[in-house]
Amino acid sequence: MNFPCIYHVYSIRKIMFLVIVACLPGIFAKYYFFGIGTLIQIFFSIFISLVLEIIILKIRSKNIKNYLQDTSVVLTSVLFGVSIPPLLPWWMTSIGLFFAIVVAKHLYGGIGQNIFNPAMVGYAVLLISFPVYMNNWNERDFSLSFFNDFKKSAYIIFFKNDITTVSSSYLNIIPDAFTTATPLNNFKIKSHLKDDFFLKENIIKNKEVSIQTSWKCINISFFLGGIFLLFTKIICWRIPISFLSSLGMLSIITYFYSKELFMSPQVHFFSGGTMICAFFIATDPVTAACNNVGKIVFGIIIGFLVWIIRNYSDYPDAIAFSVLFANMTVPLVDYYTKSSGYGRNNI
Repeated sequence: MNFPCIYHVYSIRKIMFLVIVACLPGIFAKYYFFGIGTLIQIFFSIFISLVLEIIILKIRSKNIKNYLQDTSVVLTSVLFGVSIPPLLPWWMTSIGLFFAIVVAKHLYGGIGQNIFNPAMVGYAVLLISFPVYMNNWNERDFSLSFFNDFKKSAYIIFFKNDITTVSSSYLNIIPDAFTTATPLNNFKIKSHLKDDFFLKENIIKNKEVSIQTSWKCINISFFLGGIFLLFTKIICWRIPISFLSSLGMLSIITYFYSKELFMSPQVHFFSGGTMICAFFIATDPVTAACNNVGKIVFGIIIGFLVWIIRNYSDYPDAIAFSVLFANMTVPLVDYYTKSSGYGRNNI
């Protein structure tokens, strides 16, 4: 029997698996530029999430085996682990995952019933609570072997994980690691250091090219993973295209108006979590708009919020807050863009 109303026949488990596979290029890019700490955070996040999931399912008297088979908790862990700095202390990672799994997911009823993206809830909690830690991204020491990099990163994450000194408004030093700002941090720093020629020219400029290159490669890697998801029809093109189009259009207009006050489209597209948002986070079928027109509106809302927060707030990136605010608008968007059901011609 044919069911023309069914969009595709992928099971939840297969969808989650393919999304994780699509994340691999971005994960390896982050490992290349930031070291083994990225992989440690991802595997530690999976472990903690599984423990929390099993505990909550036991409390709710649910069939643990059936719920774990969909691997949704693993995908949430991967997206959360790849979003946080590679040397974030383990207890902060655990706090973020508690809010992601317990609060954002199970307190709303579990998979398919949450209104906020769980990974972004955990990330936002950490960004608000521990902003200094969440804005430290260590550069990989290529002189270290894989084993020494692992040993050093694990020691910082699980043992010596306190920030003891802050050398300046630009550099935050974690013991045994050099940390640096993202391109989005650099833009905000330069806007506050226009009168300090030495800091602007000799500190920021010397680092900016290599930093931009690393984040550009990371975003391109996630973009390639997103193309894979589009090709396999795991996600719909409407959300990423509308999000990137609205962000690009706003950034082009404002950058043309003032190159000193506003970021260029290139900075917006290839910095921070733009591409992982476009293809992996905003496209979450549970927390995104349901119909075709609503998906376009939903993507435009995220793009507009990202542009606003990046340009006018003190936070270096805006992905988590933009997605969560857009999640709140989904019921309203769905209500005003709803269709009459199967048989209607949608765009």
